[in-house]
Amino acid sequence: MSSPHRMLGLARLVSAALFLGGCFGQAELDVSGPLPGEESTNPGGPEASDCPASGIEPGPSPLRRLTRFEYNNTVRDLLGTSLQPAETFAKEEESLGFNNNAYALNVTLLHVEQWMEASETLSGSANLDALLPCQPTSSTEAACARQFIESFGKRAWRRPLEAGEVTRLLAVYQAGRDRKDFLTGIRMTLQALLQSPFFLYRVETGTPSAQGVSTVQVTSYEMASRLSYFLWGTMPDTALFQAADAGELVTPAQVEAQARRMIADPKARKMVAEFHRQWLKLDEFSHTTKDTTVYPAFEPLKAAMRTETEKFLDYVFFDSEGSASLLFDAPFTFANKPLADFYGVTGPAGSAFEKVTVDPSKRAGLLTQASFLASHAKPNQSSPIHRGVFARQQFLCQQLPTPPDNVGAPPDPSPDATTRERFAEHTRSPACSGCHALIDPIGFGFENYDGAGAFRTHEGTLPVDASGSVTQAGDAEGHYVGAVELSRKFARSTYVMECVATQWFRYANGRGETSQEQCEVQNLKKQFARSGFNLRELLVQLTLSDAFRYRQPAPAAQ
Repeated sequence: MSSPHRMLGLARLVSAALFLGGCFGQAELDVSGPLPGEESTNPGGPEASDCPASGIEPGPSPLRRLTRFEYNNTVRDLLGTSLQPAETFAKEEESLGFNNNAYALNVTLLHVEQWMEASETLSGSANLDALLPCQPTSSTEAACARQFIESFGKRAWRRPLEAGEVTRLLAVYQAGRDRKDFLTGIRMTLQALLQSPFFLYRVETGTPSAQGVSTVQVTSYEMASRLSYFLWGTMPDTALFQAADAGELVTPAQVEAQARRMIADPKARKMVAEFHRQWLKLDEFSHTTKDTTVYPAFEPLKAAMRTETEKFLDYVFFDSEGSASLLFDAPFTFANKPLADFYGVTGPAGSAFEKVTVDPSKRAGLLTQASFLASHAKPNQSSPIHRGVFARQQFLCQQLPTPPDNVGAPPDPSPDATTRERFAEHTRSPACSGCHALIDPIGFGFENYDGAGAFRTHEGTLPVDASGSVTQAGDAEGHYVGAVELSRKFARSTYVMECVATQWFRYANGRGETSQEQCEVQNLKKQFARSGFNLRELLVQLTLSDAFRYRQPAPAAQ
């Protein structure tokens, strides 16, 4: 437990951070908009005839604080450090499947204390020789401190500092200088900058608006941050700052040019991997365990299974033609020899991963990869329910209610019945049938795969029935047999592709789509379709959308 002295110091530093931020200065904080769970969850949208011919109607622009992923990346690029202090921060709450949803990013005293401790660690280890823009003498220390505050502060807060902010930070520097020496003053100033709301949050005001104007375009500096945190998960680079300095992040052409440059940068791969980690719940696989007497091959292959999926996703997005359809019907995957043997395909001779051709009757895309199949299964058996829930929520964008607290345990394996037969009996209750009518028919189609993802035609001595059906899902609806057929159905489905676009919209904007911007979302989906469902083009179009380039101003003070 923190000592009273420690907590007193914390209180002083919190007050100082808020003071330095001027309680966010002149920024208007927009905390209006839907709460988590109130956003639209329909991947479709209005017909084109329902959309106005013109008009800009972006959804709300809530204040967004840095996630742990963004914080670590930002201090890496800001300070040149290899430290990752956010690894020990309290985990973010999720909403609509993502941890960057602004409405779920609450702040507690624990967060504040962790930010304070991180600022102390980072300032103590920072290489000031590399960060200082000048080498002070006894007569130029104050001028050098001002230079540091203006140049480093601009990068830390991702915009030029106002005169009053510089003055307050100079007072912090001077307090440290009076206490010990120049470098102490600089390190204390660095701590203050890292604890400011302007570092921890992405504060936006937008361009000045005329009276009666309902929306405003974000400034060039705000656009630089929107681009960098969406496409890289970190602060702007030198090129973005230079474009912002010149006011050249205003027109669609200017934004598009930067977006295409950034998507081609290796940092974009890390951001896309982070999106996939959350969307596809890859961390659930990391925590998956199996009964070693039932699935002895799982644990030795576990790391390879996750590597397969990560390499596959990276290749589909960046190194193939980029079609989202490939996520579901790719005739290839990535494997080393042990994993290729597990799949029964010809693969590399050693531990290195290579692109391999899969058996098209057994495997096709994500839904037949062992990482998905094993993570959505029980330790000793498959789980049609878990697999069906995942497919409906992640690929059809349909949120399902939380199961009741008194839901029964899954049925135990039995040599006298298949998993399908046992789960069908388990979910026949009228209290369960409403949701399970949506879940089970999809999940049963995965029964050709056991709880570790191995292909099977029999469960013990009993033949597997892998027939399934999809309902309430537009052109993805219909009967199918086996996950390969389901995967190909999803690959051809506009409904599924629109869900992919919806998931990216939520991640890019840190919130769900709202009813007022359904037309814009529908237009985004049409552009996605015209590109052949190209994932890289989807990211570009997201940066050009009204939701990304404009914001709703906060209500005027009464």
